Amino acid sequence: MTDTSERPDEPDARVPSGVPGLDALLRGGFLRGGTYIITGAPGTGKTILGNQFCFATVAQGGRAIYLTVLGESHARMMLHLRSMRFFHAEEVGRALSYESGSAALKAEGLAGLSKLIFRAVREHGATVLVVDGLVAMEERSEDPLSFREFLHGLCVHNALAGCTTLLLTGQRGDPSDPRYAMVDGVVALAQERVGVKSVRLAEVTKFRGGPQVPGRHGFEISDNGLSIHPRIEALYTRLPTRTPSTDARLTFGIPALDEMLSGGLVRDSSTLVAGPPGCGKTQLGLHFLAEGARRQEPGLYLGFVEPPARLVHKAERLGLELGAHVEAGRVHLVSRVAAETQPDALAEELFGWVKQHGIQRLVLDGLESFCQELTDSERTPQFLAALMHELLNLGVTPLVLQQTRALATPEADARPDVEALVDNVLVLRMVALRSRNYRVLSVLKARESDHDTAQRLFSMTPRGIEVAADSESAEALFNGQAPSHAAPPRKPKRKTGSKPVRRGKPSRRGGRGV
Repeated sequence: MTDTSERPDEPDARVPSGVPGLDALLRGGFLRGGTYIITGAPGTGKTILGNQFCFATVAQGGRAIYLTVLGESHARMMLHLRSMRFFHAEEVGRALSYESGSAALKAEGLAGLSKLIFRAVREHGATVLVVDGLVAMEERSEDPLSFREFLHGLCVHNALAGCTTLLLTGQRGDPSDPRYAMVDGVVALAQERVGVKSVRLAEVTKFRGGPQVPGRHGFEISDNGLSIHPRIEALYTRLPTRTPSTDARLTFGIPALDEMLSGGLVRDSSTLVAGPPGCGKTQLGLHFLAEGARRQEPGLYLGFVEPPARLVHKAERLGLELGAHVEAGRVHLVSRVAAETQPDALAEELFGWVKQHGIQRLVLDGLESFCQELTDSERTPQFLAALMHELLNLGVTPLVLQQTRALATPEADARPDVEALVDNVLVLRMVALRSRNYRVLSVLKARESDHDTAQRLFSMTPRGIEVAADSESAEALFNGQAPSHAAPPRKPKRKTGSKPVRRGKPSRRGGRGV
């Protein structure tokens, strides 16, 4: 058997596929002059992938041929492709040629089809060839040996011509099948049911001449065509390279809390804020972003429940000027619907926002919402580790908010795998006493810094979150005594232009001031 990797020039030159995410799986794209099988059941996206590859080649100045054998007519294919953004009708018949091999195959068999393909590649100067209908060719072959000879000849000819070839087939890729041993690579597309959902998966089962990202990866089909979302734990395998420095701190702008953290969170560290609904997790995150914006440190909020306008209103009730920071571009608020969201796609989008805006502070509001769409729950620890590590490598200090199940309890039930992953853990609790709920805050863990381990009461006021100066009020609460206050009293702000009220001095009428 001749080695199909023999090519005239640049044997390691890559050809972009035009499919987002596929080149990442191939570590750069298809090898120039290689022959690849794209396999999958009907409806998995093979035809779209083949056409997307052709139009991407044309856009880069190449020339492509899409050849069909006993498939749908070209007119019908064009009708289906016109809604795709990659489709450009002006290129059809110019740089991209659609050919039919049905007549040649029916009249002269595989030998006639080979002549047609070789002539078309030569006359058109094609750098890319897509052959749709490998099963039909096999059915028309006289015997298995003649089909393998046809496939071998196609591989050798196009390798020497420098024409990268995709062969589309509806049959599953059996590693023991001689066909799959002859080609340079195999990409398998599948569509599976997970509960009531339908999940599309892609896998590079073989890639000769270079490394590939193993395993199965989700993909979707939209107006942009086919987009693959590689599993981030397979792509981002670096541990954090930045060393946290205790000299660089990111404050919350809440004096007592920053004091508990010995000056704030250590830059380039990760933090988990865990607590039940209504305890103030989101408000604490908004404090973190507003304080960063005041210090000219760009921030990003990514959540799954509250829209940006509602977040700005919530921040204003705390006395935070978040709206002004958003308008100035110092803070970016993004809200997404968690349903039917591919976590790997969202993670890639998040990395893109960080790079685009130079984000230094991140609030991820809803860890469970981020991970709930993972089709394999066993991926969660690896997925979260890759997410955190890459954010730290990008220079981000992330604050992750996670909702616990208990509504009012002195204990927290955060995910143990997340607690072990992050550097810092802040726990917010709701403690009930005599028909009233009190909010309690504690620093459970601060890996890179000294910290106060005592629990303190806190409250949300029009002046922002206020944390008690010490643990006395929390101790009273846990001893069954209602605390007199949850935070140190502050002097009320006086309205501009108003005169202070003087107390205790006689008035001109002989009485005392109000």
